[in-house]
Amino acid sequence: MPNRYEREIEEILRNLEQTEPKTGRGPKFGDRQRRKQNVRRSGNRHPMSSSLHLSTTEWLLVTTVITALVAGGYAYLQETNIVTGILASISLICLILVALSHFVFNRSRPQPTRYGNITITPLRRNIFSSIKTQWNLFMLKMRYRRRNRP
Repeated sequence: MPNRYEREIEEILRNLEQTEPKTGRGPKFGDRQRRKQNVRRSGNRHPMSSSLHLSTTEWLLVTTVITALVAGGYAYLQETNIVTGILASISLICLILVALSHFVFNRSRPQPTRYGNITITPLRRNIFSSIKTQWNLFMLKMRYRRRNRP
């Protein structure tokens, strides 16, 4: 049996070697498309701006760290005064919001994600989702056992 598969594979490879690519317009199915050298992106875009998309929680965390560092540095250089108190309280409020962000900034629906041409919408999960999944698996096992009994 393995010899049969080997012969079929060799025959397919021979047929691929014998066939010549057709000359025609446009790219073929297996060919990679290459961008022309004269086509360029618009120069007004900054390369870092496209990769710096932070969520609200991430911005709050960045604000927390920066204000805490500035307040600490200012308190180190100067005497402790109202400015360091304001900066420290801003940092504390942002830190509390980061800790509570799951509840405060909770989205009502999961956001779909795109991978190429495919859009993936996450499932809505709640407290009882895992219990429901386990119950469905148990029912499927029971059905399978009933069918396979002699």
